[in-house]
Amino acid sequence: MHHPIVSTGSYQSLRVLLIDDDNFMLELISDILHDIGIANVITAAGGRQGITAFEAAKPAPDIVICDINMPDKDGFQLMELLAEQKYRGGVILVSGLTSRVMNSATLMANFHHLNILGALPKPIEKNALAALISKRQSPP
Repeated sequence: MHHPIVSTGSYQSLRVLLIDDDNFMLELISDILHDIGIANVITAAGGRQGITAFEAAKPAPDIVICDINMPDKDGFQLMELLAEQKYRGGVILVSGLTSRVMNSATLMANFHHLNILGALPKPIEKNALAALISKRQSPP
């Protein structure tokens, strides 16, 4: 039995929270998400806003895309919060930092039992982001 390739239509129902302290990155990643068929994107400029947006989102977002390196609350602090909230959605980490930092962030996410879909270096590539999102099955 073969499985059909996931069409972008299946992303219609996904809710994504995008957190980055860089407005240009917020816009860029939002555009990519819209291109691959995700209309419901909440953006937060920085970690503190991200936490507020996460706590306000009912139901919780299906996927959180988070920059690791932010001045107010960084990706590490955000992951701790997600873990405390027993967040079960997908987490995608984004960073302009070295792969060593990305590895520590991924290890920490796993330690907190977060459903980490992957980590992407900046600049973000559309295909790479789409591939990570496709790992998160849309809810039935």
